[in-house]
Amino acid sequence: MKRVLVATGGTGGHIFPALAVIEELRAMHPGLECLFVGGEGPEGRLAREAGVDFRGLAVRGVLGKGLSAVPAALRMGGSLLTALAVVREFRPQVAAGFGGYAGFCPVLAAWMQRIPTAVHEQNSVPGATNRLLGRVVRRVMVSYPDESGAFPPGKVLLTGNPVRPGIAGAIGTEAARVVPSRILVLGGSQGARAVNRVVVTAWPRLASQGFELRHQTGASDYESVRNLYRGQERVTVEPFIQDMPEAYAWADLVIGRAGASTLAEVACMGLPSVLVPFPHATHDHQAVNASYLERVGAAVVLKEKDLNTQTLEAAVLSILGDPEKCRAMGRAARTQAKPHAARDIAMELSRLAA
Repeated sequence: MKRVLVATGGTGGHIFPALAVIEELRAMHPGLECLFVGGEGPEGRLAREAGVDFRGLAVRGVLGKGLSAVPAALRMGGSLLTALAVVREFRPQVAAGFGGYAGFCPVLAAWMQRIPTAVHEQNSVPGATNRLLGRVVRRVMVSYPDESGAFPPGKVLLTGNPVRPGIAGAIGTEAARVVPSRILVLGGSQGARAVNRVVVTAWPRLASQGFELRHQTGASDYESVRNLYRGQERVTVEPFIQDMPEAYAWADLVIGRAGASTLAEVACMGLPSVLVPFPHATHDHQAVNASYLERVGAAVVLKEKDLNTQTLEAAVLSILGDPEKCRAMGRAARTQAKPHAARDIAMELSRLAA
């Protein structure tokens, strides 16, 4: 394979899996030309940092926008024309979409030009882009079983969600500490204000148990949360953690939202978790994501409306206060790990391009 087009954008949950697959494709096909087509979010910067050529489209979501959907639809139409030109110029042998509105036009443009196409769906409840594209692409790769029947069964391949190489390589390791005590708080790259505030108020009680805390706040909440912790010991506060494999290796327990990438990572790292699904996620997909880990005993799930100092303290103490339970939850998490998802997706794309 000589040329591949990858399309997505918006959030890290779409972008990082796409970049992980590109890395695998490059390893399989030396000299491969990769083009990342996305929107106006962080995907351009992240693609360029990874050494991937990038083309941007002026595209935004259309569904659920009311009257504002009209200009968004016009932009989508213009983006499709641009995408058709990009595909015609680049001539990829296969095009893959990883969700988000920015992933729609490039994959559709490739399909219209009879180029093999595929999509990958990170979440348990598919988004609108992949639902639509799933009807026309040759292959639909999913992180979770398609229990809702959103896609034609003959097209579906269960791969799991790609994770970064440093995390994928950690499968099979186990925490060395006999008494677990380290808590990693993640709200996603953008933070999670409700989670941040409750963790801060719960920390004095948790700190009295001898626990350590590493708290990723998101950039917008960093200063306020850091000030609230002022004077307290055994706390590290960061707006964004660059080295996630190291952070997971440090931790005994993760507290965070239930984005698909976070859940794939905690599973690969074999970590128990306390999950607070974002209640306004489309189709409540984070709650459905979290249920997969909860069912196997790998996570405690708290609805945001039920999240307070007492419920969080109880959840954390029930895990870290019982070392054997903590280890058992970690082992349960590892049963859900699919560390080779990026490789499996890359292999499927290679087959489509052949």
